[in-house]
Amino acid sequence: MGAQQSGGNSITPRKVFLITGFNNWGKTTLLSNLFATRVFQMRVPQYLPSFGQCGFLVMPQSNDDLGEPRYINAFNNRLNVFQSANGNAKYIASAFCPTREPANNSINILNTLYRTDQIEMLLIEDKWCGHAKLQIHNITSFYSSMTNITFHTVSSTNALLRLNAVRNIFASNLP
Repeated sequence: MGAQQSGGNSITPRKVFLITGFNNWGKTTLLSNLFATRVFQMRVPQYLPSFGQCGFLVMPQSNDDLGEPRYINAFNNRLNVFQSANGNAKYIASAFCPTREPANNSINILNTLYRTDQIEMLLIEDKWCGHAKLQIHNITSFYSSMTNITFHTVSSTNALLRLNAVRNIFASNLP
C-alpha cells in the first residue's frame, strides 16, 4: 500500500489525515461533522463542504475500535472497493488511535498502510468532555522516527471550535 504510480516512474504520495485520539475521544463524530455525513460509503468519495475538489476515502472506524489486524483488513477492503469505482485514492481521512500495545501497535499500522504517504496527524488534545488530555509530547516522541508525519494539535473542548480548527488544518494542507 502507500504511494501510487502516476505515470512514468514518478511516485505520488497520498495525503492522509489521521484524526487522532483515544477510545471515545469523538474522532468519528468529528469526521462525520467535517464531511457533513453520518454514513461513509466505500464506493463514494466524500467531499468537504465549501472546498470540495478533493474526493476522500474515509475510514470512520479507528484501530481502537477494530484492533490492528481488523483495521488493516477493513482499510484495505475499503481502499480496494473505493479504487475499483474511482481510481487511485489521493486523499484519505481516518479516525486513529496512538496505541502501543503489541496486538494493536499504531506504528505497525502506519508502516503497513501509510509508509510512503504524507501523513497529517491531527492530535485531538482534549477528550470531548474535557475529562482527559492527550500527552502531546509523548505522542510526538513515540512517532519521532517517522519522517512522513506532520503533527497538528487541536486544542478545544468546544465542538464548533474544534471542528473549525480541523477544517482549517485540512484546508491548509490541500491543493
